[in-house]
Amino acid sequence: MGAAGEGDIWIDFSILQRDAGGAVPHPARGLQVRLAGGEALFVGADVSEDDAYVLKIVGALWGAGALVVVLGLIGGVLVSRNVSRSVAGLSGVVVAVRNGDLAARAPVRGSGDEFDELAEGLNDMLERLERSMQAHQHAGDAIAHDLRSPLTRMRAQLEAAYLDVAAGRGDPAQALSQAIEDADGVLRTFGAVLSIARLQAAGAAPDPELFDPAALAADVAELYAPLCEDKGVAFDAELAQDIAVRGDREFLAQALANILDNAVKYTPAGGAIRLRVRRRSSGEVEFSVTDTGPGVPEPDRERVVERFVRLENSRNAPGAGLGLSLVAAIAQAHGGRLELDEGPGRVGAHGPGLRVAVVLPRGA
Repeated sequence: MGAAGEGDIWIDFSILQRDAGGAVPHPARGLQVRLAGGEALFVGADVSEDDAYVLKIVGALWGAGALVVVLGLIGGVLVSRNVSRSVAGLSGVVVAVRNGDLAARAPVRGSGDEFDELAEGLNDMLERLERSMQAHQHAGDAIAHDLRSPLTRMRAQLEAAYLDVAAGRGDPAQALSQAIEDADGVLRTFGAVLSIARLQAAGAAPDPELFDPAALAADVAELYAPLCEDKGVAFDAELAQDIAVRGDREFLAQALANILDNAVKYTPAGGAIRLRVRRRSSGEVEFSVTDTGPGVPEPDRERVVERFVRLENSRNAPGAGLGLSLVAAIAQAHGGRLELDEGPGRVGAHGPGLRVAVVLPRGA
């Protein structure tokens, strides 16, 4: 219905509608319009159905609102309980770890929500922490076991030197010199363990820089070539040029020195050692040392890089079994790996030899 003009009046009124129950009033509304000739025109209509429809809409809105509130409360309670259970589970794990239970793990429900992501991250952190603690405990036990013999020997030599001096016989200077040499060995063992711990704690090579690996290998080779010559072992180096790697020069030099030291130690007179630096077809950079010594049996190659592990053929040689462990830690800190393979094979009385390679990733 159009808008009322000037002088038009809206009127609300009731009309009676008779049915079986009698006369029933119905709401109505009309418009009185004043015509040009002065007459009045009144038009009205029953609006009971419209009012009933509006009331239905309002009732439906109130009902929907009430339902939303109820469902919201129920959903809030469920979400709150879910969050409370998840937080309680995580808090329980934190309390258990704080009390020393490193095997505790947060429950993962498999829903893929943020709590599952948090639980998986916490579990991964706890697994690394547990492995680290186990490694430190193993290292401490191994250090105590491995240092017991040299420390006992040092004490016995010092006691013998003291008794000899008191009795006016023997050579105390020689005994003291041997004790100093044993003390140096103990210090080297601690130094190697601390270096491994430093690399594993950092998780990456400290102070990386871009440098020429051939120049680094040449410097290390210059130190070991005279040792090979004195022992009667042939030594040569094959160093590729125009290669650059990014890493910690000091640690990589230490790794290469450890590998060459083992090669010189276990290669008998008349044998040969080759140092090589090259870029593989995959783009990786390789430092490798190949010797003609007794080698390492294939079943023992994974075990020999563990801390304080020494094979039977090296029991009488000096060392603490940390050389290859440190090399493996250096390679991992640079994102690379340590590879052990058979050498050139058995040639006469020599062999089968060993090939030890530190492989750094492309673009390292």
